[in-house]
Amino acid sequence: MQLLRKLFKLNTTIFAVLMLSIFVKVKSASSDSNYLRLASVRASEITVGARDIQYIFTINIPESSQSIEKVFIAQRGKLEIIKFEQDKVSAYGGTEAQKELRISQANVDSKTRGLTVHFDPPVQSGQILTLSLGVNRNPFTSGQYLFDVVVYPLGRPDAISLGVGRIRITSIRDTE
Repeated sequence: MQLLRKLFKLNTTIFAVLMLSIFVKVKSASSDSNYLRLASVRASEITVGARDIQYIFTINIPESSQSIEKVFIAQRGKLEIIKFEQDKVSAYGGTEAQKELRISQANVDSKTRGLTVHFDPPVQSGQILTLSLGVNRNPFTSGQYLFDVVVYPLGRPDAISLGVGRIRITSIRDTE
C-alpha cells in the first residue's frame, strides 16, 4: 500500500512538472515579442480639433524578422480625412533606450493619402520601431479612425500587412 502511495505521488509530481514545462513552452512560443507586429497606436491628444498632434505607431521587429526598409501607413474609411505632414515625421528604434533613426524620405501619396517612410539604413531586427507622425490638427468629427500599417522587409518584393491600428478622437461632450 505504501509503495502505491509513493508511486502515485511520484506520478503526480512527474505529471505536474510535465504540464508546467508544456505551459512554459506554449507561453514563450506565443510571446508577442517573437512576432513582427503592430504593438500600439496612440495620439498625443485625442480631442477633436486639437492642433500640432503626433500620431505614434509602435512596431515590434523581432530577431527572427528581416530588417525593415520602409513603412506605409494609410487611413482607412472616410469619416474625416487626416492629413499627415511629411516634414513632421520622426522615428526611433532600439530595445530599451530608443535612439533616433535616419529617415531618408517621407512621402504622402496624393491618391491614397497614405504616408511612406523610408529608412537609410534599414531598421534592424530585434528592435522596437516607434514612428511619430505629425498632424496639423485632429479631425472635427469624433469617432474611431483606422489606419492600415504595412512594412517592407529588406530584400523582399512583397509587403507585410501588420493590420489596422485605431485612434479614438473624442469631443468634450463624448467624455461627459
